[in-house]
Amino acid sequence: MNLRDLEYVIAVAQHQNFTRAAQAAAVSQPALSNQIKKLETELGVPIFQRGKDGVQLTNAGREVLEKAKQIAELVEAIGDVARKHQSTDTQPIRLGMTPTLAAYLSRYFHDLFARITPERRVVITEAYPVNLAKMVEERSVDFAFFARKTYESLVANSGSALNFQSLWLEPVYLATRVNHPLTERKSIWAHQVPADLLIRFHVSFGYELEHDLPPASDISDETTGIDVKTARFETVCRHVAQSDACTMVNAIAAEQFKHDGFGLAFIPFNDEGNIRELGIISRAQYPDPELLKALEDSVCQTPPKGTVASCRKQLLGETATASL
Repeated sequence: MNLRDLEYVIAVAQHQNFTRAAQAAAVSQPALSNQIKKLETELGVPIFQRGKDGVQLTNAGREVLEKAKQIAELVEAIGDVARKHQSTDTQPIRLGMTPTLAAYLSRYFHDLFARITPERRVVITEAYPVNLAKMVEERSVDFAFFARKTYESLVANSGSALNFQSLWLEPVYLATRVNHPLTERKSIWAHQVPADLLIRFHVSFGYELEHDLPPASDISDETTGIDVKTARFETVCRHVAQSDACTMVNAIAAEQFKHDGFGLAFIPFNDEGNIRELGIISRAQYPDPELLKALEDSVCQTPPKGTVASCRKQLLGETATASL
């Protein structure tokens, strides 16, 4: 028995399929199946029951899985201890961000970490939430920026040992081109947004009001003039600035677009769900908790433009909303 065998057991239990488990473990399906069979022979009990309905754990297999997870966690903890004592001069801080944040917070976080840990470099990785959570688990990024709503729907009940730490509160706007007829409104309700003009992304932004917006149409690319399934966030925003379409834009991106003279107007939503709580997800045993605390303290003092720091939640009344 070796650690790799236990990793195979965990993968098969998670995917309930040898082929998918082999893909996740980056090994051929026959090799994984053979190792599982050898392990079962060595232990003298079957770990999995194979059937038409898939692969299920036996009673003994459930106990083996529990011990295998404990061993895997201990191995990961040993790695964290080693990383904690490695020279920080050669260890960059790797941040995971979604497309609605990465392009607009790069300078902010390079400057922030230059203040709190000037000896370390910052590397930003852009991906969608599902992939970011996996990157944090696999340690390819130190932590990732998530909306709390997204964390609760994708991560909190998945069995992953990832924690959420709130950093700031961020509103969302309806973006249109300058001089669009909708800009005659000082504010708008989500249900008032024209369905035939709205470009909706297939990945949630993490705002409650998304439930009240008109649903995405099967022919939205024909009515709005762009295929949102293939276009990046900023590409969509450039298209909106030159058409009659409209879309959702978070405050951080909106501030950058205003600064760059992007040609967009931003209409506030009246809905209560127009603000998302955004923070970082990190491993429960992240080896440098002092860095996370320093990050939280720094954001509390100087949050990104257009947001309110979570440490000042009590200010999210009329004063905070007006400042946003």
